[in-house]
Parts: sequence; C-alpha cells; structure tokens
Amino acid sequence: MSTSDPLCRIIALFNQAGGVAKSTLTQNLGYHLAKRKHRVLLIDIDPQASLTKFMGLVPSQLQKTIADAIIDEQPLPIHEGIHGMDLVPANRVLSGAEMQLVSAAMRELHLKEAVESVLNKYDFILIDCPPSLGLLSYIALVAATHVLVPVETH
Repeated sequence: MSTSDPLCRIIALFNQAGGVAKSTLTQNLGYHLAKRKHRVLLIDIDPQASLTKFMGLVPSQLQKTIADAIIDEQPLPIHEGIHGMDLVPANRVLSGAEMQLVSAAMRELHLKEAVESVLNKYDFILIDCPPSLGLLSYIALVAATHVLVPVETH
C-alpha cells in the first residue's frame, strides 16, 4: 500500500491472555510500518498503559488520554511524531471506563467514531488491547478492520 492509498487499516492486537507481547508487537509493527513511509497511529486502550510507557510518555502526567475520547466522546488526544508514529496514550483513568460505559448509549461505537474522524490521516491504526474480554477490548474490536492475535508458542 502506498502512502497515498485512501484505505486505512485498523488493526486491533488482541489476546485475552496477558504476557503475549501485544504492546511490544504493537510498537514494533508500528515502527517498521513507519520506516516504510506509512503514516501510523498507535492507540493504547489498555489501562496498564504499557504501550504509552514504551513510547516514552509518563501515564500519570497525561492530561488527556484515550479515556477522554471513549467516555466523554472528545477528539482523540494525539501525540505526534514519537519515533515516526503518532500515539493516543492511556493511563489508569481507563480502569474505570468500563463501568462508566456500561450505561452509555451506543457505547460500542465510541472508539469507532473517534477513529473514523482521523482515518484520512493514516495508513495504519494499531490498537493495543487490554488482556481481557471486557468492554474495552470489545469496542476496539468493533472499531477494527483487522484483528491480529499474538500467541505464545511452546
């Protein structure tokens, strides 16, 4: 795909198990896509915020995160140009998001709608999911056009 291709791929990296390197794979895949001149947005939707930390941000110091976009339906808080990629960070505020979203109307579309507003700016959007089958993973899967499931080999 060339950088002028209008089709943006939204890939959710998902596995309900922890410790299968979802965050590491998200960052490395994004880095290599960016090196190939693709426009890449990483979205951290895991309250552990591993991807956010890997990208050099301190979660506790962030004023705006993905939680603002999915809970309050605000624009995505995009941090630009980190290692050639853009990032929507997470922090512990996201831990309470599932409880807040339970009664929200059309909650499964909150992330999808936020992502749709920036589709024309990116070739790839990679979503780092939490290690669970909860609502945060569900809304990431609804927003995705593709799902990548990392597994640990034995």
